[in-house]
Amino acid sequence: MRLLAILFFSTALTAAPREWRDSIRDVYIDGKLDRNAQTLVTSSPRMFAIVCGEEVVIFNPESKAVSRAPRSELAFAPDRTKAAEEGGRPVRPTAGEVIQPNESTYLLTLGGRTLLVSAHQSKAGAMSLDELWQTAPVWRAIAEQYEPDAAVVERLRAIAEPTQLQVVLATWCGDSRQHVPRLLKAIERAANPNLTVELIGIGTEFLSPMELVQGENITNVPTVIVRRGANEVGRFVETPAGTTIEGDIADIAYGTPQTHPGRHERGALVTRGTYRLRDARRRFEGTETFEIYEGRIVHSMIRKRDGTSIETWAGPTFVEITTRGATTTRTRFRRDGELWHAHSRGADGGIVDQTLVAPAAVVTPATMTWAWARGESRAYVASERGGVIREVNARVDGGEVPRRVRLSDGSVRVLE
Repeated sequence: MRLLAILFFSTALTAAPREWRDSIRDVYIDGKLDRNAQTLVTSSPRMFAIVCGEEVVIFNPESKAVSRAPRSELAFAPDRTKAAEEGGRPVRPTAGEVIQPNESTYLLTLGGRTLLVSAHQSKAGAMSLDELWQTAPVWRAIAEQYEPDAAVVERLRAIAEPTQLQVVLATWCGDSRQHVPRLLKAIERAANPNLTVELIGIGTEFLSPMELVQGENITNVPTVIVRRGANEVGRFVETPAGTTIEGDIADIAYGTPQTHPGRHERGALVTRGTYRLRDARRRFEGTETFEIYEGRIVHSMIRKRDGTSIETWAGPTFVEITTRGATTTRTRFRRDGELWHAHSRGADGGIVDQTLVAPAAVVTPATMTWAWARGESRAYVASERGGVIREVNARVDGGEVPRRVRLSDGSVRVLE
C-alpha cells in the first residue's frame, strides 16, 4: 500500500547511517489492521519506521517529526529482522507530526490517510501455523532463511516414540521470535510423523489463556513442554541450555537434557559453597548451594524439605527469583538509576509490575545477598513468593562469605 506518491528532498543537510531492527507493533491504516506493515526501531535518537508496501513512514516520538521515503532506501537482512539505511543522503523534510495519545500509541495523518501504531496484541489460545505466519510475517521469513544443523535434524527424525510438543509463545516476545521459528523449521525439515506440534499464544498480560498459565506453570515464553502420552518428560523455557532450541528439544526427547547455565552474564567463578538451613527450633529445613562470580554475581539454589526450590540470580543491578513447587513464580528486578523495577509472573496468573525508589540494597532468599545488606539502613527484601517488603533484620557473622546468618524469624544459615 502506498501512502505517498511524491517525495521531496532537502540538499542542505545529510543524514547519518542508521541501523534498524524489527519491533512488532499493530499498525492500522484508515482503521484497518495491516499485518504486513512492519515496524522497525532505531536508537540515538529513538525513532520508528513503518514499512507499508514500497513506502516507509519515519517518525521521531520526541520531536514529533514525520518523514517519508521509498522502501528501497532500507537494505533488509534476508530474514527481515534488521535493516540498514545508508548515510550521505539528503535529510528528508518534515511531512507532518505524530500525536501520542498514550505511552504506546502513535497517530499520524498523511496524505489524507490515518496511520495508527499501537502495542501488539498477541493472539491468546490455540493457533495454527498459518495463523502464526499471518500474525507475525517476519517469523515466517526467519524460518525460511534458517538452516538448522543437519545432525540435530537427524536426531529429531530418528525419534521413535510418539512425542508431542506444546509450544507456548507470544508474538510480542523477542525470545519467542528468536527461537520458535527456528524450532518449527527444524521440525519441518525432520519430517518425523512421531513429532507433533501444538501452538498456543499467550496474551500480553499473561492473563489468557488462564487455565494454561496456571495449570502448566507458565512464567516465561517461549515454553516448550515435551510430552509422551499424558506424561511430561521435560520442557524448554525461554532460552537454550545448549546451542539451539531444537538441540535442547532433541536432548529432552532422548532423556539427556542439559542444565541451563543461566542467561545472566558473569565473569570467572570466585568461590562456591553450601549452607545448611535450620528453622527457629533448629530443625533441618534444607540446603542452599551457591556460586559467586566476578562482579558480585551470585547464583543460589535453595532446596527445602517439602520439595520446593528457590533459585536466585543476583548482582548489583538485577535480581531474579524463581520459586518452584506445586506452582511456579518468577520475579525479576532491574535497577535503572534511582529506581528498581519489579516484574513478576506466576501461579496467581497475570503480570505484576512495581516501581520502587532505589534502596541501599535489595536482598533475596539467597544467603549471600543478606550479607550484602549488612550495615545498610535501607533495603528491600524480595520474598520467595514475589512481593516486596521494606525491612531487613538480620545478623551476619564472617566476611564476604558469611559463616552464619540469623534472620528475624529465628531461622539460621550455617556454612558447611
